[in-house]
Amino acid sequence: MATGYSLTTHYAGQGLLDSFSFFTGNDPSNGFVDYQSREDALAMNLVSVGSDYNNVRLGVDSNNTYSASDKGRPSVRLTSQDAFNHGLFIADIYHMPASTCGTWPAFWAFNNQDNGSDWPVGGELEIIEGANTAQRNLFSAHTTEGCQATSNGFSGEQGLTDCSPGPENLGCNYASPTSDTTSYGSGFNAEEGGVYAMQWDSEDLKLWHFPRSTIPDNIVYAHVVGPDPTTWGPPQAIFGGSSCNPDTYFFNLSLVLNINFCGDYAGNIWGKADQCNRLAPTCEQFVANNPDSFQESYWDINFIDVYQIAPLTNETIPPLFANGTLFNGSSVATSTTTTDSTTTPSAIAPTHTRTITLSSVVPTQTNAALGTRDTPSSYTLLGCYGSSAGYSSFSKARSSLNMDPETCLDSCVGHRFAGVYDNMCYCADNLGDAKSVGSDMCTTPCPGDDDRFCGGVADPNEMPTPFHSALNSTLPANVTLTALHNRRDDPSVKLLTVYGDMTNEPAPFGAPAMGGPSIPEPPTKSHTVTTAITVTYKTICPTNPASLVETKYATTVTYEDCDCTKHQPAHPTIAHHPANSTGTPTTTFPVWTAVPMTTYPETCHACGPHGESTVTLTVPVAVVTQPAVVTAIAVHTVIPVISNATTANQTTFTPSTPRPSSNSNSFPSPIAGSAGSKTATVAETIGWGLAVWFLLFGAMLAI
Repeated sequence: MATGYSLTTHYAGQGLLDSFSFFTGNDPSNGFVDYQSREDALAMNLVSVGSDYNNVRLGVDSNNTYSASDKGRPSVRLTSQDAFNHGLFIADIYHMPASTCGTWPAFWAFNNQDNGSDWPVGGELEIIEGANTAQRNLFSAHTTEGCQATSNGFSGEQGLTDCSPGPENLGCNYASPTSDTTSYGSGFNAEEGGVYAMQWDSEDLKLWHFPRSTIPDNIVYAHVVGPDPTTWGPPQAIFGGSSCNPDTYFFNLSLVLNINFCGDYAGNIWGKADQCNRLAPTCEQFVANNPDSFQESYWDINFIDVYQIAPLTNETIPPLFANGTLFNGSSVATSTTTTDSTTTPSAIAPTHTRTITLSSVVPTQTNAALGTRDTPSSYTLLGCYGSSAGYSSFSKARSSLNMDPETCLDSCVGHRFAGVYDNMCYCADNLGDAKSVGSDMCTTPCPGDDDRFCGGVADPNEMPTPFHSALNSTLPANVTLTALHNRRDDPSVKLLTVYGDMTNEPAPFGAPAMGGPSIPEPPTKSHTVTTAITVTYKTICPTNPASLVETKYATTVTYEDCDCTKHQPAHPTIAHHPANSTGTPTTTFPVWTAVPMTTYPETCHACGPHGESTVTLTVPVAVVTQPAVVTAIAVHTVIPVISNATTANQTTFTPSTPRPSSNSNSFPSPIAGSAGSKTATVAETIGWGLAVWFLLFGAMLAI
């Protein structure tokens, strides 16, 4: 009996989504990202399962703009509910987020026990990672102190060798070899993806990448013949060995798929390892304001399989067929002889013995839009690109009635990029605002080689808004796309098939770790402040009930002054922040404590704005309940206030609200109390009596 690998865990389609948890906390690596729950991600169409290939698509919001001060662009981060110790992991990925400024996607693993609270205990391993416009993959490991990367046995380009966190938390890493020109981003997608594999045992962790066209047969037919890493050649990266015992530094690893923005990696290398700063001063500004740039920022996962060592016969395979269909989406014609005897190498599924005849194997997904993948010279096919600014970074090199990729690339020697459209060739040293729009959109056959495609044209009404707007701006003033829609002379958007010279592609910068618990909200630094403030309010004039006067209430307020700020409210009863050192009022201010106010109706002599005799007053609570602290100063200005609609002819002046008691330590309150009302009534009576007495006395003198 031979020893081999047995499939124990298969993640695909709905089963993948059901087996992973959606992370919704604050990003531990300070990304400009708003991770969504499963329900919200489905509602926003960030997550879907393909009906044809059972693939899972994980994307980001590519429709809405945001503020750079917001939490970030909505995205997803999925973590497997299973934790692993050793195994062979094979991920077949059709599409990963394109090489786009602002992005930081990754397929990785870390010890997520207790929500990662013990990180980096148990380790962290990045299988696929990159940022911004990178074209080479980065493999990284992050461990506790003492782990050193091995010095031989790999084909990748080794970077840092100390896997402990270090001052910048970069760990140890490798870049994919320069010969692997489709390991990441746009080049990976133009190749229709491929396979990443990891073999993990007590000796080391080895990682491979295989482009779609070079996937080993024992991976393509792994469910039938079993995968065999001994035939795959040297891995691109190795972690472990005598200087880093895997069983000490790596355990209980959960798988993670996410798309981050900016943060400690893409944000920190903005304009340093790329030219993204030509698009916006900061990563956050670009990500917030350019949703169309992220239409190709998505994962398209065919499957992720996990194998474990188990004793198997040469004819024993897992029962993974359903109507002649393999779990990887390929179809096979089968003739089977099944026995009732089974072995159980794992708790996941029994193993049945059957005889399989393979025929008519259909690839999981195909995309022939760009034609043959044989790329001449040192250039790598990057895919189909569009531009909303007319490819400002590209210059025309030549045109030819027999244009083909070779002709164009020969014309662009010395330039990093070459783009071909029909019979025209363009060269560029950087992509500028040109962005990947999906390889299946370039469908124009090359004039000199109709087996391949030289660019394409797109209906502008199907392109992202910036393309649509840019095209409108080039039309005559009296013509719009709407007017031309569905007409044969519709204008179109020119698309380029773009190639890149990867021979001088630098190794990516080291990336900081992403594991650990969700970062808490930043604590507020505060201290107690006591300050004097004054509130102005309106009340009935105590000597003339037919008018209202402004009155000021002075007091002190104690509050917690913190680093947080908010926009200044318009409510006049909130104390305003004092002017800054230059004397200019500040636009933001600490959260102040408002002076408590209360409202009540009051009667007067037609003092309302329309002669109403009942008005609603808003006064400090202390004026009513704590007269000892009242400092009221009458002001001569008479200002009407909004009142409730009582008839203007009402003349009765009767107090309706309790009044504060008098106090020798306070100024007389302009709000008349009960005694004040009675005093006014007595004064009126005496006045009328004196008037009558003088009239009578005058009449008697006249007689």
